[in-house]
Amino acid sequence: MALNPYTSIEHGQPGRVGCLIHYLEETPSTQEVARALAADGAPQGTVVIAERQSAGRGRMGRGWHSPPGVNLYMTVILRPRIALAEVARLSLVAGVAVAEAVETVAPGLVQLKWPNDVWLRGRKAGGIIAEAVSDQHLHLDCVLLGIGLNLNLSAEQIPPELRGRATSVFIATGRQCDRVAVANSLFLRLQSRYMETETHGFGAVREAWERYSALTGKRVTAVDAGTRLTGTVAGIDSDGALLLDTADGQRRIVAADVTLEGAYD
Repeated sequence: MALNPYTSIEHGQPGRVGCLIHYLEETPSTQEVARALAADGAPQGTVVIAERQSAGRGRMGRGWHSPPGVNLYMTVILRPRIALAEVARLSLVAGVAVAEAVETVAPGLVQLKWPNDVWLRGRKAGGIIAEAVSDQHLHLDCVLLGIGLNLNLSAEQIPPELRGRATSVFIATGRQCDRVAVANSLFLRLQSRYMETETHGFGAVREAWERYSALTGKRVTAVDAGTRLTGTVAGIDSDGALLLDTADGQRRIVAADVTLEGAYD
């Protein structure tokens, strides 16, 4: 096995993000490795990082293009004291942490597209998935927080079908970045935002999320279970739901695919 370049940021403090880092050259999915570790009792804050995922996936089971050696593919094990229904908000909390970390290498370019996409210059550079794992009594056991960030991906490495929609820090800025430094920045910010939410609820990070919102004030179409709603995004509420001003009044969107008019989905 190759040497773990992330050893320098593994701090050994149980309960904090980055306490243990499991590094793999290749795996089908960091989510599945983390799932097995969580089942064996891995502490909160354990991170799985892979150089390449052969079956990486995002929200709604969509595939995630994962070439080796250029990006950051990771899953964090969290054990929050929340109800199952509140797990989805953690992807928004993580979004703020990711945006703040990416801001250090791509200042002024980062946006968040509700609910879990990271944009640079209007193109997707990352995604987040918060997957709940429950016990036999349907109580929340842990959350597998998957994060994929395109950092040093070149334009030539993007599959033809994704060109025009996907990007990276390197493409957006013209500069390669230190992946370990970005990971360390993300660990620190995620720990801070996670604890803030644990103590004060999602409302504590809502304003920060709104600052990065790519959709607020824009015309969008939201599709959920075959139902289509078109309107202007007013923001998000204190539970993380998207607020959409439609011809029939303001609607609250909890889960949907949201398409920005004039842009990709």
